[in-house]
Amino acid sequence: MTRRSWHKSADTREEILDEAERQLQAVGYSDMTIGSIAKALGMSPANIFKNFGNKAGLIDAVALRWVMEIDAAIETTAHIPSASLRLRAMAHLILETHLARGRMPARLAIMIGLDSTPPPSALAFFHRLLQRLGQLIDDGVADGEFAPCDVTVTAAAVCDCLVTILDPAAVFRGRSLFTVEEMTQKCDHLIDFVIRGLSLRA
Repeated sequence: MTRRSWHKSADTREEILDEAERQLQAVGYSDMTIGSIAKALGMSPANIFKNFGNKAGLIDAVALRWVMEIDAAIETTAHIPSASLRLRAMAHLILETHLARGRMPARLAIMIGLDSTPPPSALAFFHRLLQRLGQLIDDGVADGEFAPCDVTVTAAAVCDCLVTILDPAAVFRGRSLFTVEEMTQKCDHLIDFVIRGLSLRA
C-alpha cells in the first residue's frame, strides 16, 4: 500500500474535521461517533484515532479551527487606534463569525456547557480574549478614553456584559428571535453601554 504524502495526510485531517462539523450540526455531540465519521468517509476508524487520539481530541480540533477563525478576525482590528472603535469592531467581527458558522458552534457550545468541560483550545481562546480586552482597556486608559480601573477585573466584566455576542449558543438563540440587522443593532447598543461604563469617572 502506498503511504500517504504529508499533503494527503493534511487533506485527510481536514476531511475528518469537515465531516465532524457536519455531524455535529446534523445529529449533535452524543450521536456523533468516531465510527459514524469513519463510515461516512469510507475510512478505518484507526485513521481518525491516529490523527486525533480520541473523540475529545477530535472535538478539540474542531473547536480550535473555529476559534482560530475568530482570533484571526479579531487580529484585523489591531491597527485601529481608538480603543472604543477597536472594541466595537471586535464585537461585530465575533458576532459575524458566529452567524456565518451557522448552527455548529451553537451545538458545540451547548455540548460544552451541559455535558463536559470546555475543550482546551476553547479555554485558551477565552484566556487570550481576556488578555486582548485587558490590553484594549489599558490602551484606552492610557489615551484618556477610559477611566483608570483594575484592568483584569474590568476585562472580565466586559466579557460578562457581552456574553450574548461572545457565546455562540446565545447568538444562535438570538438568531431564532431577531433578524441579523436587529442583532447587529443590539450589538451596537451593548457596546455603547460598555463604553459609557468604561468612560465613567468617579
